Amino acid sequence: MRPPMAERRARRIWGFRAIYLLFGLAVILYRILPLQTGIPALPGPDFILAVTLAWVLRQPATVPLAAVLFLFLIGDVLLQRPPGLWTALAVLVMEFLRNRRAGIAEAPFLFEWGLVAGAILAMVLGQRVILWILVTDQPSLGLALMEGLATIVLYPFVVLVSKYLLGLDRLPVMEREPGKS
Repeated sequence: MRPPMAERRARRIWGFRAIYLLFGLAVILYRILPLQTGIPALPGPDFILAVTLAWVLRQPATVPLAAVLFLFLIGDVLLQRPPGLWTALAVLVMEFLRNRRAGIAEAPFLFEWGLVAGAILAMVLGQRVILWILVTDQPSLGLALMEGLATIVLYPFVVLVSKYLLGLDRLPVMEREPGKS
């Protein structure tokens, strides 16, 4: 006998949550390993942020707030960023996009990509402003913008992999998330 549909869906959501956490921890581990002998020419994209934003817009139940807080705080500590700042900005942007998901569910992908690009640039510039107000050292604006642009360029590829390899597509507008009334 097959399990009920609700049970299969719950298993699938928990599976995606586990994938999200394991992927995030693997990315952080890779970034702290001393694999490069020289100074990298260009900053790489923020894979965890790209996956978080893509999955929040597709199926928000797969990216719980506790998992986002855990991954981004661990990333802040291990990657020697100001503890909690990038985490707070990521949570603000994630909740902003989660609350507007119904409005962009039927919109074309370019609109979604533009909204995500604006959110990422707002995060980068918001971090700069906060660090400037607190008079702390910060990387050059060019490097910060290049990392943000690399993440924006990565976003469509994350969406493609999520949709076609993992089967994580947008929820219909009328379908509610589990646990939401």
